[in-house]
Amino acid sequence: MRRQLKRLLSQLLSVGIANLGASGIKTGLCYPFFYCHSCPYAVAGCPLGTIEHAFYKGKISIPLFLYPVLIIIAIASIFGRAICGWLCPIGLLQRATSRFSRKNKLSKRISEKVPQTVKNKLRYVKYINLILLVIITPHLIGFMFTDICPVGFLVGTIPISILNYGEFVPNTFFPIAAVIFALFIILIFVSERGWCRYFCPLGALMAPLNKISLIHVSVDKDKCIHCNKCVEVCPMGIDVPNMHRSPECILCGKCIEVCPKKIISYKVGR
Repeated sequence: MRRQLKRLLSQLLSVGIANLGASGIKTGLCYPFFYCHSCPYAVAGCPLGTIEHAFYKGKISIPLFLYPVLIIIAIASIFGRAICGWLCPIGLLQRATSRFSRKNKLSKRISEKVPQTVKNKLRYVKYINLILLVIITPHLIGFMFTDICPVGFLVGTIPISILNYGEFVPNTFFPIAAVIFALFIILIFVSERGWCRYFCPLGALMAPLNKISLIHVSVDKDKCIHCNKCVEVCPMGIDVPNMHRSPECILCGKCIEVCPKKIISYKVGR
């Protein structure tokens, strides 16, 4: 079975498991990927929401903080950001929009006009989101990220409002969340995996673990002919031939499949 078909089946299975709450199944676990516990069909909790609760309004709960963080670290220490490429439902959504983001003229114009140095710096925004919106703001003010999270709006707010038509009462953050959600939709249609690249706080938590993960993508640079086919197919915009355990790599395997010299592979080991 082709690798990308396996990846698709893995992502679809992940979506199914994430929504087992529709069958009345509930767990005390956290998802190992980005998904909202407010989804009416959710089977587990949002790792980011759990971290917010750990720092809520001046209270610091170390056990509650470590619970989702250690789950993510344990998985990402083995698989790196493969969670983003093989499990995350939002990754699946962006996979569906990637064809459009690659081929539409607006996306190409924006990509050509924005310098690569600027794109590289924008990747740090997700770390700012993690520290500022998921940790500092909840500690000093109260919930922030979960109130404006576009993923929560997609899988939580929208289905809840439909299932409770005429009874749903939006909170004060609803207009802001709606605008951010609209920007999120525009982003993933204009920039391939733009959410993963630039804004996802959970991606920021996992990215550094690519440097030490047991499984990673390896390139035999000495045999590379620099055809750049791997760069062209990379959904994360990575300079694959020159990368070494890039924090942005989601281990999707597209570069492995297109390499004419077969010098790119998954490697197990430190």
